Amino acid sequence: MDDLEFRRRIMSDPKARDEDLLSAIANNDSNAKFVDDVLNLDARIEQAMRIDVPESLADKILFNQSSEDNVVRPNFAKRSLAVAASVAFAAGIMIGQLNWSANIVPTAHASLTDEAIQHVIIESPFTDKLDEQVDSNQINTKLSPFAYQFSETFPYHVYYLNHCGFGESNALHMVFQGEKGRITLFITNISSDHAVNFSEKQMSGTVVPIGTASMILVGDSDEDVASVAKRLASIITPVS
Repeated sequence: MDDLEFRRRIMSDPKARDEDLLSAIANNDSNAKFVDDVLNLDARIEQAMRIDVPESLADKILFNQSSEDNVVRPNFAKRSLAVAASVAFAAGIMIGQLNWSANIVPTAHASLTDEAIQHVIIESPFTDKLDEQVDSNQINTKLSPFAYQFSETFPYHVYYLNHCGFGESNALHMVFQGEKGRITLFITNISSDHAVNFSEKQMSGTVVPIGTASMILVGDSDEDVASVAKRLASIITPVS
């Protein structure tokens, strides 16, 4: 189990303990400290949530709700103004949607992009320090569960390669060198109906359909990920 997988499992369930986790904790002081830190944080959060509720609070709430003196009775002018404001607000929302609808990412793609961006934000502090010098044979081995392969040698230096959870599915997770910096690639069996580019949180990315699967690339804001994706898509083929 590598460090990234260990941290992901501990973050998802700090109290989980199986044979792999126990071995990773026992044989690595850094892992043991990480577990202690997460458990301490978990305990502090639990303690902070324990707020004593005054016994008389319920009676006070009921009393205030029933008190005639606390009932606000808006006059006709105030009611009219409130209705007008509500109509204006609703109209503003409708106009905003009409003006910006071209920039809204479709729901299916939004879930893919959100998941990819979240992965990169959480995991880049760890993957940015790695260089596993992955070769093309390893890539195709990891890619085989998705029934695809690269028909040529992967054209970029690969720092990191693994599988990961991706929403309700799984994905190939790769980090490789782009023109400007590191690019993160995901290939998942979640389908997408057409290609879409996105830009968020100083990152740029693209979602590209590959048969019934999808390839998602995320890089720095100045990285031409669409060109990289086009090059990679041209050498991805179904496993025969």
